[in-house]
Amino acid sequence: MRRWTASPALIVIIAVAGCSTGGGTATGSASAPSAVTPSSTASPGAGGSAGGPAAACNPPKQDGVTLTFVSFGGAYQEAQRKAWLEPYTAATGVQFQEDEGSSNATIKTQVEAGQVTWDVVDVGNDFGLEANSALLEELDYTLIPEAEVNKALGPSKWRVPDITYGVVLAYNTDKTAGKVPEGWADYFDTTKFPGKRGVWDYSEGGIFEIALLADGVKPADLYPLDLPRATKKLDTIKDDLVLWKTGAESQELIGSGEVAMTLIWNGRGWSAKHTDNKPVEMQWNQQIVTADYLVVPKGTPNKDAAMKFIAYTICADNNAKPSQYIPYGPTNINAKPAPDKVADLSVSNADENSAYFDDEWLVNNFDAVDAAYKEWKSR
Repeated sequence: MRRWTASPALIVIIAVAGCSTGGGTATGSASAPSAVTPSSTASPGAGGSAGGPAAACNPPKQDGVTLTFVSFGGAYQEAQRKAWLEPYTAATGVQFQEDEGSSNATIKTQVEAGQVTWDVVDVGNDFGLEANSALLEELDYTLIPEAEVNKALGPSKWRVPDITYGVVLAYNTDKTAGKVPEGWADYFDTTKFPGKRGVWDYSEGGIFEIALLADGVKPADLYPLDLPRATKKLDTIKDDLVLWKTGAESQELIGSGEVAMTLIWNGRGWSAKHTDNKPVEMQWNQQIVTADYLVVPKGTPNKDAAMKFIAYTICADNNAKPSQYIPYGPTNINAKPAPDKVADLSVSNADENSAYFDDEWLVNNFDAVDAAYKEWKSR
């Protein structure tokens, strides 16, 4: 099975493909995209043909259909609602119920109980590969425009990338007294930069990766994760850590100054500054470039309707529309991000110091990583 390989050059491909058509210039070092061909075991659309872009962008009327859409809430889900859900309802008649608590564990619980109530779920990079196949429907790539999906992002039979973003260091400028943290080492230096630190309360959300980066591990050498080394580094600031569970909470913590710095998704940091008008800036150095994905839980009674909606979100005319509201980039190579957001996209700021999650390693080693995280928290 192929994975999204931890390669700076590879992610610059995304910047070139996703941003050059949007009126901006990518800042990465590579100048041209190159083909990335998945292996036969991981190739989406096995047994089917690539979907027609016109059909994906122009779904049929489906009056009487209601889909439950699940994502991560806050500014991100609001952007998805405005960009995809509301226009889709206007075009097709499909109504949406929403849940803001996306969780791999909840998908597993629903499927194993035979009580699936979620239809389309936005998930992180550590889900949707072969190890999760028993929990997910295979996507219909006769509808979804497979040929236009950036293969560098690791689509599979069970997931398709819908946005790109970065896990970055955000800091409250009032709390840092005009000083600019240069990377994750400064996040761990509470003598140089006093104050609390925010971090996502999730084992595979970047907490171990930033600890290793701060401890001197090079981005290309992050995997396999050295969990003892990472937890030892985390111990150095454990008393100053504030664990957050939602993106909205991270935005509030850094905006209010309750934490001086936080690990944050770049769109949330942007929203803290530009929507909430708080004294917040982001450090792109050592960001972790990644993507979110759409999946369909196995056993949903609305499988066909879910596939049509996913095709609509991935089509070139629609895929970049969330960037009108939040700086998250498209995954369709022909989509055009909003020109005024290009400079704030994660992929526009990727360079040789950027890191990348190893999706396949994380999926296959989730139990060990999660156990190490829980053990560290309980000490």
